[in-house]
Amino acid sequence: MHKLIPATLAMICCFRSLAQTNQEEGRLTPRINIRCAKVFFDLNTGINNNGGLLGIGTDVHVADDISFCGGLGLVTSWGFKIYGGIKCYAKPCHKGWALGCGITYSTGAADYRRKMETQSGAKEMVDLRLIPQANLYAALYHHWAVGHKNNRIYMQLGWSQPANPRKFEQLEGNPISSNAAALVRFVAPGGPVAGLGFSFGGK
Repeated sequence: MHKLIPATLAMICCFRSLAQTNQEEGRLTPRINIRCAKVFFDLNTGINNNGGLLGIGTDVHVADDISFCGGLGLVTSWGFKIYGGIKCYAKPCHKGWALGCGITYSTGAADYRRKMETQSGAKEMVDLRLIPQANLYAALYHHWAVGHKNNRIYMQLGWSQPANPRKFEQLEGNPISSNAAALVRFVAPGGPVAGLGFSFGGK
């Protein structure tokens, strides 16, 4: 876990160096000046991605090949989700491939009541507390321009590493079975990341 972000940052540095080299080579040939958006407003969905099943966010570009992103997951398997990170692009104007890393925080749930399999083998009503989870993520992105404006769609593939090994605690009811406990851990944040998003380009 502790090696995830440093390794990603090292990859970003190499990625940015390659991007700068490509830009310097591009200056040798004439190019049409294109007005690039500085701020994008995102809608995203996916599994273990930044915004969960339904998320909103912003992507603020501080340089041709660097942006800071952040937002809120409105519909997730683990309460609300907040995220923040950095992305490094291989091409200017914030299109094409990018590498990113950051942190997500899922709020969990203080009172999660469900019928679940208990150790007796029967399904009974139990009360769990879903413990808040912080995750470190590293991801590869690809962005495609849509239409004549600065709108774009993008995909995200990567890995989300949990910082807290404890996922839940049982508050009431007979102890749940190992299968039920494994199911709760399965839907907790963490693991492979797969996401899709649409970005509205601002000024």
